[in-house]
Amino acid sequence: MSRCPGCQQSTDPRILAQSAQVRLPLARHILASAPAWRPEQGICPTCVQRYADAFATERSLVSLHTSTEPHTTFPYYHSAEESVASQRERLPAYHTFTGSAVTIAFLDSGYYPHPDLVAGDATWPIPLPTWSTLTPQQWHDYLYTMPLRLANYVDLTDGGERVGLTQASLWDGAGDSWHGQMTTTIAAGSGWLSDGRYRGYAADATILPIKIGRGGGRIPEADILRGLQWLLRDDNWARYNVRVVNVSVGGDFVQDWRENPVCRAALALAERGVLVAAAAGNSGAAELKAPAQAPTVLTVGGVDDQNRPWSLPTEGRFSLYPHNYGAVTQRRQRIQKPEVLALARWLPAPILPVSPILREMYAIGALRSVLLGYPEQGPLSTTTWNAPGAANPMSRTDSHEANRYRPPAWMPEVWYGVRQRMNAHKWIHPYYQQVDGTSVAVAQVSALAAQMVEANPQLTVEALRAIIQTTALPLPYHPAHLTGAGLIQPALAVATALRTHGPLSGFPLSATRLGANELQKWRKQGRVPFIKLTEPSGAPATVFYLGLFAPQARAVSVVGDFNQWQPGVHALRATQQGWWHGLFGLGPGVHAYRFWVEDAQTPQGRWLPDPENPHRQESGYIEGHSVLTISTEE
Repeated sequence: MSRCPGCQQSTDPRILAQSAQVRLPLARHILASAPAWRPEQGICPTCVQRYADAFATERSLVSLHTSTEPHTTFPYYHSAEESVASQRERLPAYHTFTGSAVTIAFLDSGYYPHPDLVAGDATWPIPLPTWSTLTPQQWHDYLYTMPLRLANYVDLTDGGERVGLTQASLWDGAGDSWHGQMTTTIAAGSGWLSDGRYRGYAADATILPIKIGRGGGRIPEADILRGLQWLLRDDNWARYNVRVVNVSVGGDFVQDWRENPVCRAALALAERGVLVAAAAGNSGAAELKAPAQAPTVLTVGGVDDQNRPWSLPTEGRFSLYPHNYGAVTQRRQRIQKPEVLALARWLPAPILPVSPILREMYAIGALRSVLLGYPEQGPLSTTTWNAPGAANPMSRTDSHEANRYRPPAWMPEVWYGVRQRMNAHKWIHPYYQQVDGTSVAVAQVSALAAQMVEANPQLTVEALRAIIQTTALPLPYHPAHLTGAGLIQPALAVATALRTHGPLSGFPLSATRLGANELQKWRKQGRVPFIKLTEPSGAPATVFYLGLFAPQARAVSVVGDFNQWQPGVHALRATQQGWWHGLFGLGPGVHAYRFWVEDAQTPQGRWLPDPENPHRQESGYIEGHSVLTISTEE
């Protein structure tokens, strides 16, 4: 055992090492408050939580984006957090599944093989190139040698058909390449150029990019049809193992789906077991264009979460994106569209690598770091921080706690110019910008569907649609005809997929409270460990069923504030299905916990929040701790 340099409590060194996952703004806060601390020493979760709670009190209740001149183009609530949160921070995912062995086909105006689409097990050459200095030809030569997660590339533009990864249009970096790069990386990007932060839900999925349209990025409805027909022809969908088709473009005019050939092609794919997900459109009009009006197509609208991390309860936290809507009829059944919603504002997406904008974005980041006095990305070290007492332009002030880290007062004209260029390119990172629209919302749903298929390949199109809708978070404070089933809940949808005639049929969701009869049933089996951690005086403990799907794990235990975050102390037991579970008796309070997983890839272990428990608390780490709450009245 080691000692935490903050509280001096005995702490497993593997837990101290998790300080590498402390959010960078909070790590700077810790350094400012405890200048003797060194990041390489590590710090225990209890201390991180204490600093995180103090940091949270400094956040403004309203966005600070209008408190600067020029204003920023995205909301934020602490001047040290002037950034955009990732998808997973805002809508938790089921981290066990990443879309592996599932292909998502995309119909879009163009693409580019971004580094975020390189296979996750790829060996990158050392030293890595300086990305911002590469010419278009160097980008091509470099990426072409890497194992890309592209099943193939299909160019159907201008009435032609050109197939193969050597096609010039895949590498030309034309303006119409950006939109498809955006949708593919939001769904299936690894976030590699952001150290993994801005990764999609299906970060190991294979993609099949199909370029459609005419010159200048125009995509007539007839070209959408050609893309769908190409998938149907010769069973190309089966050849490439396509289970999901993402359509982030729309048709020419409103037409009954029965008369529309695009909708009929989408129906034909659904009959073959392929889920087609389509963007609802961004005009806020009561109209749907192909393929969004097809009954078998999962039509996706959007919400604005104001760039806030996920937390419960959610009442009133989401406003609606101005997506299109309407209703269609099939077999006398009225289907309201969009069926579900996803995040549609402030989504991080990569800059087109071969665009001149990339160099400017990188320069903006470098100049911004100089002005602020520290880099805004990368691992924290004492060498990247101007310690208190040094010439630190981000000095502390007690006049307004929500703005204790102020922008530099020196060189205001340079700072003004930097912000202007940030806004022009929607800058959030040297290699990423923020984007919006139902095009990015549907990409999240396509990625979720890929996760679900990986979890349970037997799911039909009807089952995928039903699970995504039944697990969505209702938004009753908005008109029902605009919300459909509500906001997707990726983790819960995958958990339900595992239990829908899948490997976990019959097992409760993790974090389920067990009544007396259920507890007796599970204890009677004798194959589930029962751990009584605390017990209120004169009353039995509240029992929770905890479990994690980790088929490749060698050992799984629960770490939390109830066992001083000690790995291996409270071990779970494995089932033949790869499900690790246990019963935990807890007393009143808010109990933070995670799973500690040891496998071949991480023999020393790693911790993961409970993907099946939607209740999280801010932990100070990139992902929040899962929590179990028991009131004193229970």
